[in-house]
Amino acid sequence: RDGSPQSLEHMSSLPPLPVRALRWRASPHPSPSSYSVMCWNMLAQCYTRSEYFPSVSPKSALKWKHRGPAIVAEVQRLAPDVIALQEVDNWDFMSSELGSAGYDGVRKGKTGGKKDGVAVLWKRALLRLAESEEVETDIKGGVGLLVRLEPASAASDGGGSFVVATTHLFWNPQLEVLKLRQAELCLRRAAAFARGGPLVFCGDLNSMPGSDVLALCEGGVAVRHTFTPMREGDDEESGACEPEAAPPAVETFEPPLRLHSAYEPPPAYTTLTDTFRGCLDHILLTRHWRCLATLDMIDEADILAEKSLPSSRFPSDHMPVLAVLSLGGADAGERATNEDDEWSDRSYKSYDSAQDDRPWH
Repeated sequence: RDGSPQSLEHMSSLPPLPVRALRWRASPHPSPSSYSVMCWNMLAQCYTRSEYFPSVSPKSALKWKHRGPAIVAEVQRLAPDVIALQEVDNWDFMSSELGSAGYDGVRKGKTGGKKDGVAVLWKRALLRLAESEEVETDIKGGVGLLVRLEPASAASDGGGSFVVATTHLFWNPQLEVLKLRQAELCLRRAAAFARGGPLVFCGDLNSMPGSDVLALCEGGVAVRHTFTPMREGDDEESGACEPEAAPPAVETFEPPLRLHSAYEPPPAYTTLTDTFRGCLDHILLTRHWRCLATLDMIDEADILAEKSLPSSRFPSDHMPVLAVLSLGGADAGERATNEDDEWSDRSYKSYDSAQDDRPWH
């Protein structure tokens, strides 16, 4: 931490870090097949330029010597069994520090010269790695990571295993078609890797609830996405892109599996910065899971005490989301039976974004 008088005075004037409570939907007595799963875009250090975050004060809050330990401390404070991280750079530091805290993990770096990536970590006392697979979308450097975990104490027969998938979709809201292409590819790879078994699909999807991307993930419907074709070479920093002199185009995306959100309803926001407020980070589940609890979001006033994210108390421009999940259970079994019957005939309704008049389109 920066020890300058300005930094110390600023920190001493702030209230203590607020407690985030679990909101239980069932009795708070998880079974041995229950796991807490956290998803967090930790904000890569390579993206912490001061011009991106003009409200951050003191600017020393953006330095890795402050943020790195704060990120590790937040993980230790929440103590999830499984962690899916996005915008992961400084992997040597993260894997070493979290390794000392009892975690093992794997990382996949983005392609195209990007310095960050995605990672999945797990408590080695509870779980062990059975297999993993990397995904490269060949779209804007996007990648995914698929990890099959099994109980650390189980026999080596795959019993009780489950898959965790994570990705970080492209950010530009003018190019949602690229997010959909990335998402469809990652979903297909995750479905094949899971082989019909339990799957947790999570990440910074850079997409709000109700978007075409979430419709593809959650709705179990073919998504007809209408978009304006853009010229190649968009500015990835500003988001500026130039439309082509062409009529609107339509592209259809087929869902390879059906997921549902751990959060019902979703948080009002998972990121709150100078320029944007919304829920972009998601934990999505196959029918095998029952969600026992989700982590409440911090009150907006606690964040706005320092104007926006990130800040001296919150080291990323995103807040972690976390769910306590149980394999099986009466609710999950009933959901599985109903969804299998509905899904098997593939007679689902198509979703057409051109017919959608929601305000975020």
